[in-house]
Amino acid sequence: GMNFADATPGPRPFSEPETRIFKQLVTEFKPTTFLTVHSGTRGMYMPWAYDTSHLADRNQPAMMEILKTLDEKHCKCPFGAAGKEVGYSCPGTCLDWVYDQMKTPFSFAFEIYVSPDEDEDLTNRWKQKVQGGGSSLLEGGSHLAHSHFSDLFQRHGSDFVHTSKSAAKQSSRQKDDACFFQFNPDTKERYEATIKNWASAYLEMAHQINQKLKLNSTMIAA
Repeated sequence: GMNFADATPGPRPFSEPETRIFKQLVTEFKPTTFLTVHSGTRGMYMPWAYDTSHLADRNQPAMMEILKTLDEKHCKCPFGAAGKEVGYSCPGTCLDWVYDQMKTPFSFAFEIYVSPDEDEDLTNRWKQKVQGGGSSLLEGGSHLAHSHFSDLFQRHGSDFVHTSKSAAKQSSRQKDDACFFQFNPDTKERYEATIKNWASAYLEMAHQINQKLKLNSTMIAA
């Protein structure tokens, strides 16, 4: 069969029609909250995704608090600042662009589904990482691309936490015949449960952000 790349970002930023439409819509709307939704694993992320040396400089504690609250009820999965391994080239993300260029106060990326066999392993590995020192690392400002979490993301590749090995793993997965089931619920029950869980998470996120903006209007950049 034909061999397609996992992503075709084009020769330069916003060279593709889909991304130009996205840029126009976001620029016109000027959101106070941005959420990009993906599947293929589970995780909840905030800026920055472009390296492991920089943390979000606006509303970082507030964004982290929101993710931590949502994680307990809706995910029990990796959450926090995204990132990429030093020396590994990856394209830019809408997560970072909206936060940086639009000055959007709250910018998040959610990965909301993975096949049940992968899901259980991800949950268990994440629990072990948190209990083994990961919690203090996240509270101290470390990115998820920190070496402490690297073997988890090598096993469960993410669009927003990049290491060279995790990227290769994810690429090989997408060539498998079971690709559909990695990214999509395969029964009505799983589909409805996924929709219910993450729709509820989104509404809770919107409520939390609304309350924070009411208490501190300076979160919105001029």
